[in-house]
Amino acid sequence: MNLSFRFARAFTLLVFFVLTTGFTILYFAFERATMRSAILKLEDLNAYVTNKLAQDSTYDYLTFHHRQTQVKILPPNYKNTKEKIIEEKYIWNKSVQSYINKITVITYPVIHKKRYAITSVRYITIIENHFLISIIMVVAWIMVFLIILTIIVGVLVSKKILEPFYHAIDEIKKFSLKDNRSMSLMKTETEEFKSLNRFLLKMSESSKKDYHLLEELSENTSHELQTPLASIKGKIELLMDSDLSEKQLSTLSSMNDELDRLSSINQSLILLAKLEHFEKNDSHHINFSKLLTERLQYFEDIFEIQNLTLTKDIQEDIYLNFDENLAIIVVNNLINNAKRHNIENGKISVTLTETYFQISNTGNSPTIPTEELFKRFKRGNPDQNSIGIGLALVKKILEIYDTEITYHFESNLHTLKINFTK
Repeated sequence: MNLSFRFARAFTLLVFFVLTTGFTILYFAFERATMRSAILKLEDLNAYVTNKLAQDSTYDYLTFHHRQTQVKILPPNYKNTKEKIIEEKYIWNKSVQSYINKITVITYPVIHKKRYAITSVRYITIIENHFLISIIMVVAWIMVFLIILTIIVGVLVSKKILEPFYHAIDEIKKFSLKDNRSMSLMKTETEEFKSLNRFLLKMSESSKKDYHLLEELSENTSHELQTPLASIKGKIELLMDSDLSEKQLSTLSSMNDELDRLSSINQSLILLAKLEHFEKNDSHHINFSKLLTERLQYFEDIFEIQNLTLTKDIQEDIYLNFDENLAIIVVNNLINNAKRHNIENGKISVTLTETYFQISNTGNSPTIPTEELFKRFKRGNPDQNSIGIGLALVKKILEIYDTEITYHFESNLHTLKINFTK
């Protein structure tokens, strides 16, 4: 549900609550006002009769007030601490076939040293149930109309108010670190959207600047490190061809291996840094079945040298939306991992279907928690010649394509499985 409809729903609930509460308060307020008005009129009537009796004790209140008022002279010993009594009573009236509210106001004035009891009565007809239901139905239809109107107006107004926000989202989707174009944000008078636009512009320019600096640093690092490494490696290989003792050759061989390892770490770290800002816009549908078969053929000689048995179950014509170079890195790293962490006369099993790619290999149990295997410089077996960055690269590349990789170890069998997203 988008933001406009959320606002419309909130407005609708608010209107429903306000209308329901408002009509309920109005109904009881109207009823109370009616009752209060009747009581005040009866009190005024009693006061009027009291005044008339004070002026003329023979005042005919029954004629002038249509039997609405009764006057009684109380005995001298009558004790009453109250000056006024107000009573309400609901009774059934046969003549009108309806309940009525009988309101009685009794006052006890003292006139010419005599205490009187002046009683005035008024009847108010109670709203009948079917009439009340009719009113509720009318109110309900008015509420339905108002709610529909609120939804329509709420959506239109929300879209208009949030237009700069939606425009900013579109610009964020179009944003590219490689694109020199600045974000084109809509002008707005809303202070919050102005603040958002300023932040987006500042963030986008800063990200581009950092990206270009990182790109430049990566290229410089790659060149400045690889060149001396290659030079040192060449000199070591020259020294190894000269007449040296067995100990010296062993030392140079060890140095050469460490240089290879250092070069591999450098290239992998540079690749990881580039992947942080990699965009999959240039990805294409590649024949993953063909690519996997070719990479396995490349490793067949190495498998034979290490006496590793390869079994394949590769479904043909599995196409994936992937950058081909990154797909080769993923496959190479997984095959190298299966080869490196295998045992003598071990096995490697490769399965590819429409939904997953799985590679398993025999080997010893990992020496670190399995959840750390995909972290940089974490090696499942420190004795192997590994820099511990291959699986981190694989995981990083798969994250770019929203693809999940899992690891499982059981019965001396390491299994890595990639589930393809649809």
